Amino acid sequence: MNKFFYNLNERLNILNNPSVYIINILSVYIEVIHLKNVVTACTRDCPGACSIIAQVDNGKVVKLSGNPEHKLTAGFLCKNTTNYLENYFYSPKRVLNPLLKENGRWRKISWDKALNIAASRISEVVEEYGSPSILYYQGFGARTALQLMNKRFFNLLGGVTTTYGTVCGGIGHAAMEEDFGVKVPHDPFDHLKSNFIVIWGRNPAVTDVHLWRILKKAKRNGTKLAVIDPVKTKTANKADIFIQPAPGSDHYLAMGIIKIILKKNLQNQEFIENYTKNFSSFKTMLNKFSLKFISSRCDINISKLNELTLAYTQGKPSSIVAGWGVHRYKQGHLAFHMMDALAAVTGNIGISGGGVTRGFEEYQFFDLSVEADEKGLNSRKLSMPQIGEDILKTDDPPIKLIFLVSANPVNLNPNSLKVKKAFESVDFVIMVDHFLNDTSEVADLFLPATTFLEEEDLIGSFGHGWVSPVNPAVPPQGEVKSEFEIFQLLSKRLGFEEEMSGSPKKWLEKLAAPILESSIGFYELQRRPVEMISADKIPYADGKFKTESGLFEFIEDFNQENSGKNESFPLYLLSVSPQNWVGSVIPEFEMVDGLLDVEVHPLVLEEKGLVDGEVVLLESTEGKMEVRVRENEDIRTDFILTYRGGWMKYGKNINILTQDMLSEKGEGTPYYETHVRLKKLNKA
Repeated sequence: MNKFFYNLNERLNILNNPSVYIINILSVYIEVIHLKNVVTACTRDCPGACSIIAQVDNGKVVKLSGNPEHKLTAGFLCKNTTNYLENYFYSPKRVLNPLLKENGRWRKISWDKALNIAASRISEVVEEYGSPSILYYQGFGARTALQLMNKRFFNLLGGVTTTYGTVCGGIGHAAMEEDFGVKVPHDPFDHLKSNFIVIWGRNPAVTDVHLWRILKKAKRNGTKLAVIDPVKTKTANKADIFIQPAPGSDHYLAMGIIKIILKKNLQNQEFIENYTKNFSSFKTMLNKFSLKFISSRCDINISKLNELTLAYTQGKPSSIVAGWGVHRYKQGHLAFHMMDALAAVTGNIGISGGGVTRGFEEYQFFDLSVEADEKGLNSRKLSMPQIGEDILKTDDPPIKLIFLVSANPVNLNPNSLKVKKAFESVDFVIMVDHFLNDTSEVADLFLPATTFLEEEDLIGSFGHGWVSPVNPAVPPQGEVKSEFEIFQLLSKRLGFEEEMSGSPKKWLEKLAAPILESSIGFYELQRRPVEMISADKIPYADGKFKTESGLFEFIEDFNQENSGKNESFPLYLLSVSPQNWVGSVIPEFEMVDGLLDVEVHPLVLEEKGLVDGEVVLLESTEGKMEVRVRENEDIRTDFILTYRGGWMKYGKNINILTQDMLSEKGEGTPYYETHVRLKKLNKA
């Protein structure tokens, strides 16, 4: 716009030449018509859920910028979103037409034919086997308000098979609900009130740059940072204290800190006596473990435990920022129980700058009744973490048709080869997506979807308490359609059009009813992001909890798992979020055959007689793949580090090695319980 006024000024200075003046005024007018800014939001699987200003020039999005009106986005975007137009939205590999697979090859078809095929297949399966023989699988690729209408569609169909559990964060959620009654996080900006912050199993410098900006500001203001992670990450490089515990030992680490607190009489006795339950039993449990045993189990010496303990207790208010890495173990819930207990013992609950924060609920502000669960009388559920196994063994009725949205389970779910086998066993697979990814290899019908630059919606976040509008910046590219439109068109063919009819705006107003009750107008909600939870609102500040007792409840005991080393597969597989893409949405330059890089400590290479850059065999009980080893001194010697999301079709899907198992609590996915080994390739 500044350019516009400058050009106008310049052009008005040539009034002595009327014809040039007229031409320049017209060019300015045309320029203004062609240029526009649209407020939308990133809907990808990321805690940022950034509010975006999309700059459109003559019908093409030319630039994405962070919206300065959103306090968290604060006018800047991560590099993945900055490069989104080139690597994703306008990628020549993006699918823009419906596709049908015939004889193993995709061919373009019309939407009319695609929808008729989908509706016909759904009708046939429902008639012959019943609606539960359809599996509706919704992943985490996008989590917008209108996606609740997808569930409405399948409930109106009579109820189908869906999933329970998660490949994400259910483990910690379950633990925190037991401790607090309900999980309520602190606003990211409340960390600026902390004197000491523990970043536990999280790497926000890579995976949440907006939170990282806040944490860096806190550090500049004098707050001390501790990072607990098996890898010395980009975040850990900025820490005042770095702790590198043994695999799956986070709960022991927290227990060690609590034992030192009680030994040194550093606890907040007033909080314990007035706001907690089961503390006596909790202490009895702690006394079963010596500090020497705990130190050995988490492989952190006692002097380092003392350092962290004193920093946490003397720094009050102290906060814990818990990450998704802590979830990835079978007993991951214990880490959260002990983190919560640590905060409770020190009275760091209910105060600004304190707490244990693990994420928000992105759908908490919407009216979930639109899903019409009461109509899904024939619903049943399969385990998301073990979806391959469950599909293969499900009967009465068996799964005959799968309908997927926002998901790439053949890539991102554990034991990918079993998931692929399960999907291949199903008669017909329909997927809605943007690219032909690993799951498309086992799909039969591909329906191309819109992105956040082409659709109307609303989105919450699992990283903060804002709701942002999603507005179309340009018309849908090619022939793509929104999920909302796809399900409306299918409902017309299946006989319940009326119950799905209405514009996106109509349904968004219904979905946003709880928000609109707080005196926010719907027009305002469509125009700009809205802060739903004030940064000044402190969880449990009134000392009241949603547990049955109304108190914070310590756990009283736990089953100690055997931590013996697996001699056959001695290394833990650590597959983390990459820096260059989100989930399995890899950029175009990754869409090539190659080898996955895995990083190991130099001592591991030396022990195996391997060298940096060598191609080796990486094996688990579930599969094997050729990889290239890279040495990294910042990794423990009992881990192998790599990145998730690489595609199987290019030889880079690490989940062909991961085990499909359920966590003890929370029905989560213990990815990091997978044990692997490196083997030198035979040179034939």
